Amino acid sequence: MSHLHSWIKTLMESLDSAVDEEVLVRVLENCGRNCIPSSFVEKVKELRNDSEDLDDFLDKLSEVWPHLEREGDEIYAVYDKCYCPLVEDFSNKLSRSFCYCSIGWTKELFESALGRYVKVEFLKSVKQGDSFCKFRILL
Repeated sequence: MSHLHSWIKTLMESLDSAVDEEVLVRVLENCGRNCIPSSFVEKVKELRNDSEDLDDFLDKLSEVWPHLEREGDEIYAVYDKCYCPLVEDFSNKLSRSFCYCSIGWTKELFESALGRYVKVEFLKSVKQGDSFCKFRILL
């Protein structure tokens, strides 16, 4: 295990045991919100502005962000692997709470584009032993 992976594992174990869930979620979501590239957020805002309605926006977004999946009225972000540059090559299981960062990333993407609060639910994670990561997006 690399030094960085050991550090992140220790950090997450420490946060999980020392901080209540509400604070943990807020801290890691804020990290995710700051991780998303501003250029991508701006591109998605432009897509929204150039869209006729929400369905048109989601169709356009799926062309530039292949992780967007729609199942009927349900909207998901689905990843075939962990794309976090800090832990993408981390082979061990990682605290489930680390993925709250991805929730913040996804919230920032949709809230910036839509100009309103969005709820994102964590469903599956490669770092928890699942074969893919999956988040439900509630607009």
